[in-house]
Amino acid sequence: MSRNPRRGRRNRVPTEPITVTIHDLAHDGRGVAKVAEKVVFVDGALPQEEVIAIYTKVKKEYDEAQATEVLVPSKDRVEPFCDVYGICGGCRLQHLDADRQIDFKAEQLRSNLSRQAGLTEYQQLPNLRGESQHYRYKARLGVKHVPAKERVLVGFRERLTPYIVDMHRCPILEEKIDALIDPLSTMIGQLSIASKLPQIEVAVGDEAHALSFRVLEAPTEEDLAIFKAFEAEHDLIIYLQPGNESTTTALTEKGASDQALYYRLLDNLTLYFKPYHFTQVNPAMNNKMVKQALSLLDLQGDEQVLDLFCGLGNFTLALATQAQNVIGVEGDKSLTDWAGRNAEFNQISNVEFHCADLTQDQKDAPWMNRHYDAILIDPPRSGALEMMPYLGTLLPKKILYVSCHPATLARDLAVLTKEYPYELVSAGVMDMFPHTAHVESMALLHLKD
Repeated sequence: MSRNPRRGRRNRVPTEPITVTIHDLAHDGRGVAKVAEKVVFVDGALPQEEVIAIYTKVKKEYDEAQATEVLVPSKDRVEPFCDVYGICGGCRLQHLDADRQIDFKAEQLRSNLSRQAGLTEYQQLPNLRGESQHYRYKARLGVKHVPAKERVLVGFRERLTPYIVDMHRCPILEEKIDALIDPLSTMIGQLSIASKLPQIEVAVGDEAHALSFRVLEAPTEEDLAIFKAFEAEHDLIIYLQPGNESTTTALTEKGASDQALYYRLLDNLTLYFKPYHFTQVNPAMNNKMVKQALSLLDLQGDEQVLDLFCGLGNFTLALATQAQNVIGVEGDKSLTDWAGRNAEFNQISNVEFHCADLTQDQKDAPWMNRHYDAILIDPPRSGALEMMPYLGTLLPKKILYVSCHPATLARDLAVLTKEYPYELVSAGVMDMFPHTAHVESMALLHLKD
C-alpha cells in the first residue's frame, strides 16, 4: 500500500516520503512492501506495520527505503537498547523481540530448504538461543582520526555509509570491551600514528582480552610507552600488526606465550588460539552448538569420523572424545598446525590434521582413501558445493552439515538428497549473532537403507 507513489526519472532517488504497509520480512531483516507493484525493502520495519519511509536507493528490480516513523507498530516491536541503533551497521534487528528474531531465522531456514531443495519432511530441531547482549568475543573495530570532531572514532561502520559511527559504547561486545570504546579513543588520540591506525581486532578468551592494532607506520618510543601503559591499566594483551597476519607481534611478554589466549569447550577441552585465528564470536553458543552436534551424531566409540573445514579443531577434538579416530581437514595451515597443538595439549592422540584447499580436486588426497562412518562439514558462507561429490563417494552413514548461510546449505543439501542416497533427518537454527540477520544452522542427513 502506498499513498505516495514513486515519481521521477528511473534511478533517481525520490525525496518525497512514502507510507507503506509491510507484509513480510526479507532474508536480511528488512521489511517488504510494494509501491505501484514494485517491491520496496524497508529498513527498520516489521510485518503488519504501517510506516513512513524515505527512499535510499532505486534499482531496476526493486527499491530500498528507510523507515522514519512507525504509524501502526507490530506487537513484536521493542525499543532498541543501543544508542546508535539505526545508524550503526552492526545490528539490523534490535527493534524485533529476541524470541521473534530466532523464529524469523528458523523460517529463513525452512523457506530455503523447501524452495531450493524441495525438503519439507524432516524433524525441526529446537531453536538454540543464548544471551542477547555482551555475547560478542571477536570483532573488528574501525578507527578514524577525525580532527573536525576533535576525537578518534572507534567502532563499527555506519549502515549506509563507509564512515565509522560516532559511538561511546557497544552493548553486544563482551562487557569489558564494551566499556573500552571511549578509553581507546582517548589513548589512540595521544599517538603520533593516530591517523595511521585503521582498525583493531578484538579477541577475547576465557581469561584474557586481546586487542590487535593494525599499524601502517612504526610506532615511536613514546607511542610504545602509551600502548604499554594502556595494556597495564586495563589488564589487556596488546598486539601490533604492521603487515599481514603473520606479522602480528605481542607488545610485551604478557602476550608472547602461545597459551596467552584460550577458550574451554565442553568442560574438558582447552583450545589455544592467536588473535587473528578464526574462532566463534559467541563462545556460549559455540558450546551449545558442539553439544548438539555430538548429540545428533550419537557416536558409540568405534567410528571413523571426518571433519571438513575443521579450523582449530573446535569440532574435531570434541568428536575425538567419542569416536575411535577423527581426521580434520582445513585450508589454513596456521589453523591445522594449531589444531595439532591443541590435540597434544589435551592429550588426544586419536586425531590427525591435513591442510588442503577444499575448493579444489581432492580425489588423490590421503584422507580420501578411507572409510568414514560419519562426516561433519562446517564450510564458510559460500558453502561446499565442490565437496558434495566427494561426500557422495565416501558414503558415510551420517553427515552433519553446519552452515552460516541457509541458501548455500539448501543448495548443497539438494545435491546430497537428489543425486546421492541421503535423506534429511533433522535441521534447526542457532542464534550465534543476536540482533543480526545472520543465520547459523545445522542439518543431519542419514544414508538411506
